[in-house]
Amino acid sequence: MRTMYDAVTAGNILEKDGRPVLVAGYVDRIKLAPWSADDWALFPDALKVRIVKKASTDDGHVLDVELGDATPEQAPGWARRRRESGFAHPVVYCNRSTWPKVKAAFAAQGVEPPLYWIATATGRPEIPDGAIAAQYLLDVAPGIDISVVADFWPGVDSPGSLTAAEPEVELMERITVTPPNAGQNTVRLNLSGSTGAAVVVRPRINGDGLSKPMWVGNIFAWGSDREGIGHNPKSDPGYDDRLTSHRRFALPGAVWADLEYSAAEPFEIDVVG
Repeated sequence: MRTMYDAVTAGNILEKDGRPVLVAGYVDRIKLAPWSADDWALFPDALKVRIVKKASTDDGHVLDVELGDATPEQAPGWARRRRESGFAHPVVYCNRSTWPKVKAAFAAQGVEPPLYWIATATGRPEIPDGAIAAQYLLDVAPGIDISVVADFWPGVDSPGSLTAAEPEVELMERITVTPPNAGQNTVRLNLSGSTGAAVVVRPRINGDGLSKPMWVGNIFAWGSDREGIGHNPKSDPGYDDRLTSHRRFALPGAVWADLEYSAAEPFEIDVVG
């Protein structure tokens, strides 16, 4: 998981972290001014998450649903417009108590659920099941909020997004894996051998915006010389093999890989490179 900072005043983030991985800022106005081009330029190396406050703004990755900004009932219309404009992964930000109202609004209006960034304010870097990110620390000096983010955020990390992390990387193939059983299984994947070779494991999200957990264990990869290469994530200290949202695994130089998994229902794997 990764750390993301957001703030009304962009420069406050640099006082906390001089080289953040992820930052989120505002692109429209209700009362407070949005971030300027100079504000965004403070973070040349960061992935940038764009937040809108008004449901009428056809822009951004995230709609801010809270008092004084968009309402739960307005969120489905915004998500529909973003998809019609070509952005496939709209996100709704809201607090934990508002989350059920947002889900109910999407169900009532017959709109495909969005991804969710939930304000939990628990002080613990934990993402609730069904969310892509959690804002767990609020109003940290000198005036920032801190969130924990999944290893892969569709629409932010993925190619073709507003702020793609790897613009030279393309989606090569999307496969559906149907587990033969709920125990440990292995699927073989063919990759590009490029420096950007990676796989994205995508548990299916149901109509409530949730997914059943699945597990990814060892990933063994090989290069064109038949030598083992790449990084096995299970060797990382503290590796969490439980997935409830999409996760990207980088396998630079790999031409094929064996991925161990446990899952009770079918899921998708994107092969990129």
